[in-house]
Formats: sequence, C-alpha cells, structure tokens
Amino acid sequence: MGKQVKTPRFYVDMPTFLHATGQLGWDDSDGGAELLYMNCANPYLYESTESENQVTPFKIGDSTNNIAKTSFPVNFVALLNHNLYHPEGFRVIGKSNYPWETDAQTEAPRFVPSETGSVLNSNFSGQLISPQYNGTTLYTFESQDAYWRQFSIYYGTPEEQALEAGKHQLGSLVVGKYFDCPNSPDLNLTMSRRFDGIKSQKTIGGKTLSNIYYDGPTEWTMNGPNGTYKYPPFELDYPESVVNTNDFNQKVKSGLGRKGLRSWNLTFSYIAESDMWMENEVSNNVIADNVDPDEDKPSPMLSDNSFNFVWNCTLGGTLPFIFQPDNSEDGRNPDQFSICTFRENSFSVNQVAFNTYSVSMTIDELA
Repeated sequence: MGKQVKTPRFYVDMPTFLHATGQLGWDDSDGGAELLYMNCANPYLYESTESENQVTPFKIGDSTNNIAKTSFPVNFVALLNHNLYHPEGFRVIGKSNYPWETDAQTEAPRFVPSETGSVLNSNFSGQLISPQYNGTTLYTFESQDAYWRQFSIYYGTPEEQALEAGKHQLGSLVVGKYFDCPNSPDLNLTMSRRFDGIKSQKTIGGKTLSNIYYDGPTEWTMNGPNGTYKYPPFELDYPESVVNTNDFNQKVKSGLGRKGLRSWNLTFSYIAESDMWMENEVSNNVIADNVDPDEDKPSPMLSDNSFNFVWNCTLGGTLPFIFQPDNSEDGRNPDQFSICTFRENSFSVNQVAFNTYSVSMTIDELA
C-alpha cells in the first residue's frame, strides 16, 4: 500500500454537525449522543442475555421529534470501534418524515453501497451488511436526500438475522457526506509525525529523562468473549469466536501499531470557483425575488460539494472528520484513515486568476 497523498477525501459527519448547532431532535436511548463526535475509545455497550430479533441496539436522532428544519443528503456510513461481526448481517437504516407530518414516518431505503462503495470491512448480501472483522466498517452509496430524523442499526426477523447473546459495542455511528478534492495537492506538500506527547527534561547531572504521556492516537477498547483489550484506531480484528485465540499474528496488539500523530500541510492550486465556494451561501432555496425556489432541493449548504461545505460543516475544523489521503482502492488499508481536524487559522484561500483559487490547509490527526 502506498503512503502518498493522491486525491484526498473528507468524510463529514452530518448528525454531529446538526447536533452541535441544535438543528436535530434527540433521543439519548440506545447510544444517542454518546455515538457522536467520533469519541470512539470507550464504546457504548448493549448487552443481551439471549438471541434477540427485531431489535435496535444502537441509534442516533429521534424519529418522532418534529423539529427537523431541512432535508440533507447522505452518501456514506462508518461504524467505528464495533464488535459487530455477524455471519448473516444486519441493516443500517435511516428514518425520515416531514416536520408537518409527525405521524407519517417512513422507513427510508437501507443504505446499500454502490458498485465501488465497499471501502473498508463492508461485505454485503443484498441489503444486509456482514462485516468480516471487528473494528471499523466504512462504505459509500448513492446520495439520498430526506428529512432525516434517525439512523440506526437493526436486526430483523428470525428468517433474516438475530442479534446474538453477548456484549455488543459501537464507538461511533457516523453518517454523512464525503467530499473528494477535485485534484491532487501540489507536489510540495508536507506530511509529518508529531510526538508532542513525549516530554524530555535534563537533570542537574546532565542526563535526559523522558515522560511518555501518549505516543500516538488513543487506542480503542474492544470487548471480546475472553476479556477487554486495547487496539490501534481503525485496525481490523478477527472475532475471537471464529479464530484460534492462540494464533498471535491474527490478533491486534496494543502498543505495536503506528506511532506518532500525523499532520498534512496541503496546497491545492488552480481550484475552480465551483469547487471552492458554495453556489448560494444562504439557508434556504429562495435565491432571488425573480427565481422560483426548488422545493425538492435540500439546504444549499448541506447539499454543496466544495471545500466550502467541508469548512462550514466542521465549523471551521472544530468538529472532527475522517480523513483519507488517497480515495482510490490503493488507499483503503486501515492505516490510511484517521480522525482529524483542521489546525486553527490554517485554512487560507487566495484568488490566482479569474474564478480560480489556491487553497492551503493543515490537517492534524487527533490524539
């Protein structure tokens, strides 16, 4: 697998943005806000003492609340830090209903990947997703617009699949819209590793003492049949129930993954205006007094496909996003994904020609 930055992709978490700005109704049962903001290290747990059917162990949002202010598109799902390996599979479901029809809930189409949409650990059989490993699952699908109220994981009827007895976990349920940069960044980009969690000091006698507070991203907690252990973010792990636990090389090891926190200093030259800015930076589709609004089109900001969308919907980089430096098949190894933010005041745009811009930014992996 290459380590080059080719055409980067930003996965933007829409429910987290809407929750942070008070735009989404909320029910904190079955995970709720604990599944937002990509705080994956300590997952939400759902324990079952026996096999269960027609159960929703994890969900975000509230399908009965009628305060949704706009429709918005989604085109990817990421399940971070899960132990949901399942030989038969489960569904990821979105529910929506118009704010003026509170009782008319509809179950939206299951989020099934497009032909090339299986990005990481996302095997599908029809509408059922069946991850081969525990850890992270990420896939993309054709964009779907709706007045989304709730996203959930659902185990269906006995004829389909059941949630097996045990301790089930999910660190974060990420649903949103990704943005592919229009081209590769300039060749003079910089990728560095930060070890700012290691502090050194000299003693009076001249020796150097080092204190290691952290040496990379926070490891994630995995609950298995044989106990709890830590593992590096985004790595995949064989379920202990289907592998010889004595086979050391098939299990993830705490402290033996990638070290340091990555930072990327990227510049994109000659970016067209349509790839840089929102066409209309307004909150609805009433653009001008002589233009009829498009009732079927979502909010201009949420449906936009530009750098402006990423910047707005992460609140200037305050909210985390998943960063993939290479969106091709070569960039789908687990070590190619990271949870990041933009470094404060690093996003800069310069006009270099008519309707043409240069944009630079620094992206920092979170500890």
